[in-house]
Amino acid sequence: MVSAPPKPNDPTGDRHGPNIPPTRGYSQRGGRPGLNVDFMAVCDALQDAKNGSGETMEDVAGRFGVSRGWIWKWVYPRLQEVD
Repeated sequence: MVSAPPKPNDPTGDRHGPNIPPTRGYSQRGGRPGLNVDFMAVCDALQDAKNGSGETMEDVAGRFGVSRGWIWKWVYPRLQEVD
């Protein structure tokens, strides 16, 4: 008797079978920026934008290579402490 072929272990296959443990992938989109980002420069740029420089949060995020989520999580609480 021939046994069934093993289940595929690729993105389109069944990764939750009895012999295939589930794996967690790493999303490359957004997330924490590299350690070479000048945090105070990002804070200053957002403070200027808040005071009416005409730049948006997306512009600042793109200029420094960070995500908008990172700005909301780390920079905005710091700016509210200052105000």
